[in-house]
Amino acid sequence: MTFWLVAAVAGAPLVALGAALQQNAAVHCKSLGFLRLLGQLVRRPKWVLGSATTLCGAIMHIIALSNGPLTIVQPLGMSGLPIAVLIAAAIDRRRVRAKEMFGTFAVSAGLVSLLLLLPHESARPTLDGGSAAVLCGATLAIILGAAVMARRSTGAVNALFLAIGSGVAYGVFAALTRVGGSSALNDMSASVFWVIGLAVVFCALGLLFQQNAYRTGRFALSYATLLVADPITGSLIGVIVLNEQLPTSLLANVGVLAACVVTIAGVVVLTRLHPHQHAPAAPTPPPTRELVSV
Repeated sequence: MTFWLVAAVAGAPLVALGAALQQNAAVHCKSLGFLRLLGQLVRRPKWVLGSATTLCGAIMHIIALSNGPLTIVQPLGMSGLPIAVLIAAAIDRRRVRAKEMFGTFAVSAGLVSLLLLLPHESARPTLDGGSAAVLCGATLAIILGAAVMARRSTGAVNALFLAIGSGVAYGVFAALTRVGGSSALNDMSASVFWVIGLAVVFCALGLLFQQNAYRTGRFALSYATLLVADPITGSLIGVIVLNEQLPTSLLANVGVLAACVVTIAGVVVLTRLHPHQHAPAAPTPPPTRELVSV
């Protein structure tokens, strides 16, 4: 087992724990606007702890992206999905519903199948300015569309589109990180800095959409959809832009299609679940004055 694969596997549980902590903090900020949410969350210790844990997992993921193929590293991130759902349920002090776990494991099984079917070889990725402009423009259009659809929707559909926007942004972040990390290791040049700058922008967009999806109270759906949209986006970029490979045999392609069907079925099951109702934070009682008898 190579080092990049170990880093990818180790990072998934850390990201899962961080996601569960972030969701528990975000779900109590439903009255804030879309853009103001992050400003409130940075003041919550639980969210900060979750973000630090996620960062540790993300560093592991970045190490893996800089050394391994995008089509393998990205799907590995889904291995933390069942862990995240269990942790979130434990934090909320509730039992995990059967349909929730069924949908979670369906998504996990579909992504694991994709991992086994996709080729394991990859060449050094390169990205020129024209390709980067087209990639960023297309991605921003998709993210804007997801934001518009989320604003016009409620309930599970709202969470679904927010998570799609987050997953697409994180998928582009992963692709740009792979290009920037690989270039920095092989030949540090000025192009590395603008690639990393773009990666930071898409990471921030992904974080904003992610936290807004979490506060809907539909954690399993949001996290699962994010984990599906992220590797699909990353893998498509790897194939179309970075010249990575897809399976060539008919049997392997049929398997990829079946894995996608299982994954989508899991997301549909999670979409149909009602969210867990979180108890609102208890208000701080006003100070009382002691009555002094004369």
